Amino acid sequence: MDSDAPLPTDVLTLQGMVRALQAENADLRTQLQRQAEQFQRTIDDLRAEVAALKAKLDRATTHRFGRRSERTPKPPKVPGDGPAKRRHDHGRSPLPAHLERRDTVLDLTPDERRCSGCGGDRVCIGQTQTEQLDCDPTPYFVRRTIRKTYACQQCPPTVRAEDRIRTATPSTVGPIDKGLCGPGLLAEVLVGKFLDHLPLHRQVARIGRAGVTVSESTLGDWVKQSAVLLTSLYQLMLERVRTCPVLWSDDTRSRFAQPGERTMPHGHFWVGIGDPTAPYTAFHFTTGYDAASGPDQFLGGFRGHVHADCLAQYNGLFAAGAKHVACWSHARRKFLGAGDPGAKAVERINRLYHIEHTLPAPDSPEHIVARRATRQARALPILNDLKAWLDAALGTALPKSALGAAIRYVANHWAAFVRYTEDGRLSIDNNLSERTLRLIAVGRSNWKFVGSAKAGAHAAVHFSVVGTCRHLGLDATAYLREVLPALHALGEKPTADQLAPLLPDVWAKRQQSRLLVA
Repeated sequence: MDSDAPLPTDVLTLQGMVRALQAENADLRTQLQRQAEQFQRTIDDLRAEVAALKAKLDRATTHRFGRRSERTPKPPKVPGDGPAKRRHDHGRSPLPAHLERRDTVLDLTPDERRCSGCGGDRVCIGQTQTEQLDCDPTPYFVRRTIRKTYACQQCPPTVRAEDRIRTATPSTVGPIDKGLCGPGLLAEVLVGKFLDHLPLHRQVARIGRAGVTVSESTLGDWVKQSAVLLTSLYQLMLERVRTCPVLWSDDTRSRFAQPGERTMPHGHFWVGIGDPTAPYTAFHFTTGYDAASGPDQFLGGFRGHVHADCLAQYNGLFAAGAKHVACWSHARRKFLGAGDPGAKAVERINRLYHIEHTLPAPDSPEHIVARRATRQARALPILNDLKAWLDAALGTALPKSALGAAIRYVANHWAAFVRYTEDGRLSIDNNLSERTLRLIAVGRSNWKFVGSAKAGAHAAVHFSVVGTCRHLGLDATAYLREVLPALHALGEKPTADQLAPLLPDVWAKRQQSRLLVA
């Protein structure tokens, strides 16, 4: 309608125009209301996204620069608990008695012994003794193996030479056929690379300081051939881990080189740690991150309890009969990342850990029964209270927030999180796996990547052997120095009965028996 045109004078026409304008106005108001609601929803979504990004930035900043320890303050002492246990004995600890003692005697000269009062000789009335821990540089030496040959001079020439002549066995000197390295040097190289995180080029420089020239490629060949030698022992360790009732498992990433490719894809080291019936740390390397090449192959056939994260890669293992035991340390970490909204959950989880600190180690049937009874009586009420809080908070927490993600992480796997209370052999968390994987995480900052997918598989064998020695508190160098020649002497296909005496825990018991006899 033209605004300059005169308005009609008919009342009915004017009333129709007013009604049309009212309808148009109502329609415009409705559209405006819808746009305002849409804008408000957009603003709310942006605010939630900003809050999530801020929380993510705060977690990254805390992870990079903040306090890394997850220790919590101890609960107040309850009367009747008895005296507090000392965790550490301060002061200098005595030096081990089995170490060699080299004495340096400080004495007076004949002139100094003469008494300045009467001129006679002083008599020794006592002595003081101070002990220091010292060492000599690693002595390299040449090991010569001489094989003598004997012949019978009484047999006629018609007798076969194989019957008349005999040479001392074995015909090859190990641990590597035609290898330059002796068992002690090879053990030192393996422990240096896989336990002390020394890349091979640094070990070349260290050996060179003794005036010995060895190339880095030579050390690489030693590492590869020793992995082949240790594979049969590694497979026996892995087989026993698969048959134990409880194990701990986790994974960590590591790049590996591919021939002809400029970029290095990520592979993964998986670890499985057996309980005291099979106390071995078995590693497995995969070029991908799928279940088929990971847990399904590595731990295939396991039917006991598995301490693991809530990764989808383990679902096939659980579907086949293994029981999942989730990690409360991971859950607490997620609630800590949520800030103040997750404080109530953190407080309840801390109470669960305070109960764990009072429990004995699961080293006897009596202790195992006591651990389960204490958890059933004291931990289950706290878990039920936490579950009620999670159900109530889930309805108010934003789905994309850190708190919402933490709640869903625990609520979706609640049965796995409470399973540790059902058996005294189980742990409240999977920290044992995380501590074990530091063996690779610390070394990765030195050697950066593994040379190939095959090198990753060889590294898994070495990490399994030295990691088991570390897990049991053994001297890995002394163990390898004795076991490598023994494996070489067994040949290419040793049996399980032949390998059993060479397992780290069996070797440790044999060493203790030797010390007792000595």
